[in-house]
Amino acid sequence: MPSCATAIAETLREGGVRFVFGHPGGEVVDLIDALEKTGIRFILTGHEAAAAFMASAVGRLTGTPGVCLATLGPGACNLVLGVGAAYLDRDPLVALSALSPVSRSRVSQKQNLPLNDLFDPVCKWSVALEKSGIRATVRSALQVSTAAPAGPVYLSIPNDVAVADAAPGEGASTPDPTRACIGSLDGIAAAMNRAERPVGVVGIALDAHRDSAAVRRFFSESEIPYVVLPQAKGIPDEFGRGYLGTVASAAGDAVLVDMISRSDCILGVGFDPVESAQDWHLRQPVFSLADCSIAFGDFSPASECVGNVTILLDRLLTRYKARPLWTAAEIRRAKDGVADSICPDEESREIGLSPFHLIREIRETLPAETILSVDVGAHKMLISQVWRPRSPGTFLTSNGLSAMGYGLPSALAASLLRPGHPVAGVFGDAGFAMMVQELETACRLGLRPLLVVMCDRSLAIVKVAQAMRKLPCRGVDFQPVDWAGVADGFGATGVTVTTLEDMRRAGEAWLAKPELTVVAARVDERLYTGMEY
Repeated sequence: MPSCATAIAETLREGGVRFVFGHPGGEVVDLIDALEKTGIRFILTGHEAAAAFMASAVGRLTGTPGVCLATLGPGACNLVLGVGAAYLDRDPLVALSALSPVSRSRVSQKQNLPLNDLFDPVCKWSVALEKSGIRATVRSALQVSTAAPAGPVYLSIPNDVAVADAAPGEGASTPDPTRACIGSLDGIAAAMNRAERPVGVVGIALDAHRDSAAVRRFFSESEIPYVVLPQAKGIPDEFGRGYLGTVASAAGDAVLVDMISRSDCILGVGFDPVESAQDWHLRQPVFSLADCSIAFGDFSPASECVGNVTILLDRLLTRYKARPLWTAAEIRRAKDGVADSICPDEESREIGLSPFHLIREIRETLPAETILSVDVGAHKMLISQVWRPRSPGTFLTSNGLSAMGYGLPSALAASLLRPGHPVAGVFGDAGFAMMVQELETACRLGLRPLLVVMCDRSLAIVKVAQAMRKLPCRGVDFQPVDWAGVADGFGATGVTVTTLEDMRRAGEAWLAKPELTVVAARVDERLYTGMEY
């Protein structure tokens, strides 16, 4: 009879899992051994949160849940940030950790926390594994994680259970699936046909790879102008005639929000309000086509159809007989308004480069198929507007939770999954500092992404909030760090750039000879424009 650890590993392998990311303790060594023997590679990370971020990125890129592993107590607690991000970023993930042995759980408090209770609020399902039915429970965990909306499942395993023989059984009872009222597509079509100024909003409540072609076809043929939310970038055609820009945590989107506010019909195509910190969807009726209900709390769309978004869009297209009254001049003014608000007059000052011009230089230097990972901060809001990916799965960021520290681990995960494919990451120096230990992980694994650190030595987006509230800047500035030197210390190639030409040369050198490269680019935070908080 195989052990429970072996049963877990074999079930994960059968479910398509090929990597498990984590930082071990003595309580999980039997599981790690079982994973390796089953053909699943255990990837040691410097911090458990990084492991969860990497697993989250794997889930988003592949559709198969990424898996992360930690020991009990502090190790499990460190997973929470990445698991919470997967929950609000809608990424399929299975988090595993050790749990105090059953034999000691009621007599010793040493490292003994109620971990399933801790994870329950940020997971779709939280369950303690038992010897009976362990294969069925792990199999169910993979299924629950990928069911729309995708998200994390947490499994705890006492180490005395891990080494015990697995026993047959039905497994733990899965949570009841959320049941949405599937509305009338004819009703949504009627609302669209009555509308004079409809606007489409594209989000992540769909299958990015399957539904992208239908999304592009619908907006091209209907001629309805559309916007995209950051995590859905690359799904619609961002070079299409009706594309307006990125909204909800994007620089310069005020003009687009104004246009949405003047619309008489918002069509959500996979729109998930989890990404939006704005309230236009609360003030106006939203008609939703998505793979799950987007209702939350007191919010409900005017009408929603839940299902395969490709099928729903194609059926709606045959029923849509009107044409929007937006003029080409109005669409052009909106696009120009965004461009004017985010592009400063100067390319640089004595302190550093304009973030806008630096990002544009990176975009023009790297090939169109580059996978870009972006951390959270002022630069994310700008890049979300400037960077226009040509296909889904090539723009990675955390926006539902907006978790700083996401960028570097997700860039490494993309490099691991796509060896030989150009992968780049852009981070603020504060977010990079949170995960800099993962440079060792990258060197050990032989990963070769281009990592650009925008060095402004401050929390620039927090300063925006302080300025809006007419408060002094406190607690947001820090000492400069020689990040190129730090990179050299880890065994990577470190480059400091102070001009746009320097950035172009660094990018070209990396393309000519890909190796793990950290580019420390000095930027002037005063040249961020179009920012709101």
